[in-house]
Amino acid sequence: MLKIFLRYLPVSSTRHDNDGEPASFVHPVPDGYHSPVLACEQLTLPHRAKWLQMLWDYSSLPKDMYQQYYLRPLEHCITLMQQFPATENGHHARLGGMVDYLLETTAYAARLSKNYLLPVGVPSEEQATQSTAWNAVIVYAAMAQSLDGLNQIEIELESGRRWLPLNTKPEEPYRFRFKPVTDAMQLQSQTAMRAWKIVPDEALLWLSNWPEALKTLSLYLTGFRNESGIINGIVSEAIRISIGSALPASHSDSQPAAPTKTVLLPAASPSGTAPGSNPSPCLTENAAPVKLVSALDNADTVSKTSEECVHGEGDFTGDLLAVMGFSGHGHEVPGMVDKDEVTVPAEPGKDAVSADSTDIGDQFWQWLTEGCCSGRFTVNTSDARIHIIGGFAFIRTPGIFHQFLQENNYPADNRAILQNAFERLGKHRQDNGAMYTCRLYQDKENKAGAGRYLKMSGYLVIASSLYKGRDVPGDNPLATIISSKK
Repeated sequence: MLKIFLRYLPVSSTRHDNDGEPASFVHPVPDGYHSPVLACEQLTLPHRAKWLQMLWDYSSLPKDMYQQYYLRPLEHCITLMQQFPATENGHHARLGGMVDYLLETTAYAARLSKNYLLPVGVPSEEQATQSTAWNAVIVYAAMAQSLDGLNQIEIELESGRRWLPLNTKPEEPYRFRFKPVTDAMQLQSQTAMRAWKIVPDEALLWLSNWPEALKTLSLYLTGFRNESGIINGIVSEAIRISIGSALPASHSDSQPAAPTKTVLLPAASPSGTAPGSNPSPCLTENAAPVKLVSALDNADTVSKTSEECVHGEGDFTGDLLAVMGFSGHGHEVPGMVDKDEVTVPAEPGKDAVSADSTDIGDQFWQWLTEGCCSGRFTVNTSDARIHIIGGFAFIRTPGIFHQFLQENNYPADNRAILQNAFERLGKHRQDNGAMYTCRLYQDKENKAGAGRYLKMSGYLVIASSLYKGRDVPGDNPLATIISSKK
């Protein structure tokens, strides 16, 4: 038994610098034991700070609620996880791996939540109203499943007493070994016991304003994950990305690993739910991919860098889901008619086009991505044909098509053929229609009230797919998506 405990020897018995494991104790601890660590110290490591930044970037809460509803529960989880590996021999099988796994999956789940309009089947205005609550449900579910690994570890304190990770950090140096629990009922009950402790009472009262959201979270926390439907699917996808990007060695000075490129498939029916996952997914090396009910049909989810963060506390204009379907307030500027506003969707009668028209679609996409990557296109200005909004690039039409035709010496009357070819590529977002209406306000003061704006039409494309791994410009704080067009 001693050999099993000694397998997980601490890196050192005293405090370390930022490249090692953090330690709260300055006094040496017995060989084979680990010093208890405060959550705040664990979060000072550079790679963990980057995951926290990603969670903030994709959260929908103002700063004070973010700290109370997200950071405190995270700190509670980290306090219980100490320096445990996430698995014995699989993913994140290193000291501190369980904390890394927690932060990664929670951040990825928050990011994936932005691709969904929840709850499914209600009007878009109601979905926008509830988006913050459902973001919280997904974040809490991701935190809860990360606690599953604690069921597989036995911890012994220096005094010889057993320590149960439940409320606070151990008060003495500890050692541990993996001792899997095989009883399904015991696993579910222990996980539920810990999961309910991470959600603040204030958050539960807040979520009670949306009974369906609270019910779904309750199902997940209690262990009925399959019954939580799409929430289970989103969290399972975040787990799959985290496991797929996990490195065997410590990456304390590295950037958060880019997630595996994933296609989110449309649902077979509006009321479809995602298939279930393993009750303890963090113990599974290769989680199977799941089909998700997505508002992004045929779109690739690509990681957005930490530079693409919110532009100010309480300013959620960049959150595309929070404004989707709102008509908003304001007055169109008299005389300010966007020359691109004359766009019409591609003509249905021209669906059957030649192979040349397919080629021109590919040529247009290559031209568009090269222009974005090289910085040749103006972005986020009043005359720009590309605006960044909530991680998407709004492509203003038909001007972008005319520009391509002109620069490549194609006849101007090929615009409809080009537009058809682009739509068939499936690069753009589609909800109720292929195109979107965007309002470009003159200034932030106008945007906040009944301001003056320029109305534009165009397509939404995931920005990172255009910039191909390069830094994506920040959101345009003056632009707002108000509706999709059929």
